[in-house]
Amino acid sequence: MQTTPITILKAGLKPELLLMVAKVYVPVLFPLTFLIGLVSLQLDRLLGFQDGFLPHEHRLLIAAITFLVGVALWLLTYEQLIFRGEGSPSPTAGRTTRLVTTGVYAWCRNPSIWGKLVGVLAVGFALNSFAFCFIILPLLLTGSLVEKVWRQEPQLVEIFGEEYETYRKEVPLFIPWKIFFRRR
Repeated sequence: MQTTPITILKAGLKPELLLMVAKVYVPVLFPLTFLIGLVSLQLDRLLGFQDGFLPHEHRLLIAAITFLVGVALWLLTYEQLIFRGEGSPSPTAGRTTRLVTTGVYAWCRNPSIWGKLVGVLAVGFALNSFAFCFIILPLLLTGSLVEKVWRQEPQLVEIFGEEYETYRKEVPLFIPWKIFFRRR
């Protein structure tokens, strides 16, 4: 199936994905992001960034555009898991039955983190918080990647075996190096 705006929209409306958003994102991640935002603003005051780092008149526009790009990237990766992987991006909602190694998954093994990173970065832009964007968010990203390697990759090896081992050797964890450095 070819990725189109319609397939991305269909993926975003799949019951499994909506259930995952309702069970995890709304009750856990949204309040946690709010709490992190409050901590970030306090940290900004301590570091002398209480006036922010973006022009105040444009920060909400920058945040809105960043958020929409993040959601689009997130939905694109999940669309590929749902339709190419023939399942769900979440193990609790039915996980994929096929290993996805094409599309954005040919560039890095965890492309959905890019969408989440950009989407959450929008919160930092809306708050105009230096600490949120450049201290806390990089720490959260690092923690998320460590969790992926520590918890998820052994599960993927168990499920997909040698196919995943080969994929893991050929495709980077997070940074799509092939975009920047082509093999000769």
